[in-house]
Amino acid sequence: MRLGIFMMPLHPPHRDPAHTLQEDREAILFADRLGYHDAFVGEHLTDQCENVTNSFIFLATLIDATKTIRLATGTSNLSQSHPVLIAAHAAMFDHLAKGRFIFGVSPRALASVAEALGMLNEDRNKLFAEAIDVILQIWERDPPYEIDLPGN
Repeated sequence: MRLGIFMMPLHPPHRDPAHTLQEDREAILFADRLGYHDAFVGEHLTDQCENVTNSFIFLATLIDATKTIRLATGTSNLSQSHPVLIAAHAAMFDHLAKGRFIFGVSPRALASVAEALGMLNEDRNKLFAEAIDVILQIWERDPPYEIDLPGN
């Protein structure tokens, strides 16, 4: 059996984000020392209690500080970013992490995120499905990509 950790780091809104982010890092460092297989970290842009706004950036601070634990986005919300950027960020992260990366994805974002990004009325499940197709096609071939999707 392999043990893992999934974190949607929640903290009281009055706490200093610099301190809580450090505490969240320490939890993963401890999991690595205990021999955990993986650590998934979620992200939210607008939740005042969840201060990880980008799991790639947060997890990047752990690459050299950990030894064996696999670092995972838990999840990258594909509906809120351009799929080409996500494909590039995930590929770069995998190279930096030397294969200790797990790419976790999801279609949803909080309603407050969707509102802030001007996409509250968008079909985020459709955006997710299209993003997965684009990401996989980018990883499977060389440019020019000429990805044929409706509205692309």
